[in-house]
Amino acid sequence: MSAGLFRPRWIGLFLILVSVVVACTLLGMWQLGVAQDKGRAEAVSAAAKLQREPLEQVTRPHSDFEADFSNRPVSAVGTYDARDQILVVDRRLDGRVGSWVVTPLRTAQGTIAVLRGFTDGTPTTLPDPPSGTVTILGTLGPGESPQVDAAPLPAPQRPAIDLAALVNEWPGQLYNVVLLASSESVGGTALDPSASGLSRVPPPGLPSHLNIQNAAYAVQWWVFGLFAVWMFVKIVRAEWLAERQHVAPKEEAHA
Repeated sequence: MSAGLFRPRWIGLFLILVSVVVACTLLGMWQLGVAQDKGRAEAVSAAAKLQREPLEQVTRPHSDFEADFSNRPVSAVGTYDARDQILVVDRRLDGRVGSWVVTPLRTAQGTIAVLRGFTDGTPTTLPDPPSGTVTILGTLGPGESPQVDAAPLPAPQRPAIDLAALVNEWPGQLYNVVLLASSESVGGTALDPSASGLSRVPPPGLPSHLNIQNAAYAVQWWVFGLFAVWMFVKIVRAEWLAERQHVAPKEEAHA
């Protein structure tokens, strides 16, 4: 059988099989990528359609962070406490290296960590937040895990937005969420973050599902590839059996 496989016809069929399997594999991977992209787009679209609600109608201080809180649009009203601001270092934004400015906002129900923006480098002096009653529009995100192996940093620098640590440092009842500010206004007047050297931080990517239709197309291409392998093996085996049946009578006649 092995000698028969080196005939030009079988070599040609084998090369065709390899081409078909490679093509099916690549097409399946492409469709899987399309399924992921469409699923991500659907998740973003669904989040964008959520109605913006006041923070206190979405969650309460010390409540668990729910999965559907990610990128949830909310509004919050309160006053900033500049004394407890922190600077979360070693962050990236559009290729720039810098830090996040996080300020506690005191609301009627509790305190929430507001990620006001990104600033280049590691400034020694933090920009002053607006005074008075501030209205913030933004999206919710989770706190970050503590960096247990991080070297000690001088105040007010931090390696992460560790809400488990801040709950013991900031007075009042702390919300177990982070508010990523997209706009701030005082007395109805919108504030420009660039005036304080800040750039808004976009919300993190949403966990997304696969688009079922395109995922099915991916599986379909891979099944086609397996089917081609099965057909090749079946044809080779059938010809090998036919050759054996043809050779056996000759061997018996010579015997």
